[in-house]
Amino acid sequence: MKVSKKQLGLLLITGAILIIAGGELFARYYLGLGTPPLSIADPQIEYLFKPDQDVYRFRNHFFTNHYGMRSNAFPEKREGHELRVMIFGDSVLNGGNLTDQTDLATNILQKNLTELTANNIVVGNISAGSWGPGNWLAYVKKYGFFDADIVILVISSHDYADNPTFEPLNQNTHPTERPFSALTEGITRYLPRYLPYFASSESAKETDHFVEPTTEQVTKGLEDLKSFLDLAKNSAKSVLVFQHWERDEIKKGKAKPGNERIRDLCESMGISPIELEPYFKKSIGSGKNPYRDNIHPNQAGQQLIAKAILENLPDNAMHTDGNSAALHPCR
Repeated sequence: MKVSKKQLGLLLITGAILIIAGGELFARYYLGLGTPPLSIADPQIEYLFKPDQDVYRFRNHFFTNHYGMRSNAFPEKREGHELRVMIFGDSVLNGGNLTDQTDLATNILQKNLTELTANNIVVGNISAGSWGPGNWLAYVKKYGFFDADIVILVISSHDYADNPTFEPLNQNTHPTERPFSALTEGITRYLPRYLPYFASSESAKETDHFVEPTTEQVTKGLEDLKSFLDLAKNSAKSVLVFQHWERDEIKKGKAKPGNERIRDLCESMGISPIELEPYFKKSIGSGKNPYRDNIHPNQAGQQLIAKAILENLPDNAMHTDGNSAALHPCR
């Protein structure tokens, strides 16, 4: 049977449409592309996750509440008998779109606390990738601490000099709009990372290289950290600081200089920081890797952060309504 040029053209067009449609379905439903969590620029905070999102990314559930937290919705003011724990951090705490909402340390902590007491538990995850002291400080100046009983900060060595720059948001790391399609996102955003032929200068910019901070950057970061902790101490009953170690720091057995600077500042304010290093080191020693990369915890690492926080909460943490519930029955 002879095929005319017109019929051949229609076959080619139909085939192309089917390939594109199939690629779109594969990219969206198998790879989980097309629905990146969105960020918004903010003149004070620099940026934060867009409030009230609910998406699936790489098959992981990612949602934010009305305040841009990666947490369940809750009233701004306390209602009834509650324990409110507001936890601040960066991508370590946030987990990113590679961590399902149920696997976050904050969600695990809320579940564990709920099992220990009959009181209502609210745990806020106030974080975003590459946030530092200036971002945390600006956030609480804008939104406050939401009547928190306990304020917790999860901080890494490099955060002591991680200051806001207010540069335009990089759409590859902090997208502000949904891509045209899942397929186009895969081609333009992820293909260059895996095929050297398509490598571009833009994708190269996404790689973080440690640069020794200047004296001015360190001074600014530590000043903002002190201001943040001062506000927290004046607002909450308890303030806890947990120092996260990178995998290389644990391997070397020594944290980077920022760790000591953060510790010295906290201790000068009457806060004794708690190192996460023993929890992660023990996990590594037992053959269970708690890291996704050099910095970020995987599912096991998130569980370790939740465990460390639970074990170090003050014994009177549930003293919110005249009744105290023991949080550490095994002590």
